[in-house]
Amino acid sequence: MGKAIPTYYTSKKNTIIQIVFATVFAYIFINLYKPFGARDWYDVTYWVFSLGSLILVISGMFVVFVSRLLMFWIKRYRTITILYYTLMVAGEIIFMAAMYVFLERLIINDMRPFIVKIFLALQNTASILLIPYLISSLFFEWQEKKMTVEKLIKQISNKALFISFKDEKGTVMVTLKITDVIFLESYDNYVTIHYESDGKSKTFLIRNSLKKFENELKEFSFLRCHRSFMVNIKHVKMMKREKGTIQLIMDNIEKTVINVSRTYSAKVTMMLSSNVIIQDS
Repeated sequence: MGKAIPTYYTSKKNTIIQIVFATVFAYIFINLYKPFGARDWYDVTYWVFSLGSLILVISGMFVVFVSRLLMFWIKRYRTITILYYTLMVAGEIIFMAAMYVFLERLIINDMRPFIVKIFLALQNTASILLIPYLISSLFFEWQEKKMTVEKLIKQISNKALFISFKDEKGTVMVTLKITDVIFLESYDNYVTIHYESDGKSKTFLIRNSLKKFENELKEFSFLRCHRSFMVNIKHVKMMKREKGTIQLIMDNIEKTVINVSRTYSAKVTMMLSSNVIIQDS
């Protein structure tokens, strides 16, 4: 209870939304349910009752408005805890119920015992306030979780824009945009990274194995297609069969043609058949 309550409960925007929603809910609730014995005590027309209930609701919400102003003032100097927020809502219910009991005594001269009137007033006031408070709180939590998920997805997307290539000792040798990398080519104990930058084709040589890069890049858009080649599937322009051999035509400046070995042909065909143009010769 001594922990800080989530900030979305005490933000100005959400507080205004909660007060407005509670006001509308209270007005509809009173006119439909007619609490506080209004069904038997008031012999007035529907429109008169509606006007009177509107004034009553606005008067009651004034208590909530003052309570929230006090919360914002306290928020400037200390953290709003769960305990404080709970006591604040309880205080709103008690003060609003007391105000309604006073109005009952003043306006309709209700002579029932005070304990009876305050009990009924607390019961009805709690229903009027807690239901919209609960609904709005669930909405705020859902909205906050949605924003958190969207933020996380955005962070993951931004993180995936770049990729680091390491040598056999684990030292980062170069970091490139994934969209710039066209394919990787291995020779003995070295891997050549073919990429484009500023409209030009470039290469970077790293001492490492293609097998190790295959494991490190499996979560990205790279696909092993040959003992010596791994391609960025986002740069595969066309897949075609030439004399029984599957070939990948890349969309780089040189329009590089890469042969797919039999070992990887099934996997490559499955991965690319729905994303690139297939041409049979």
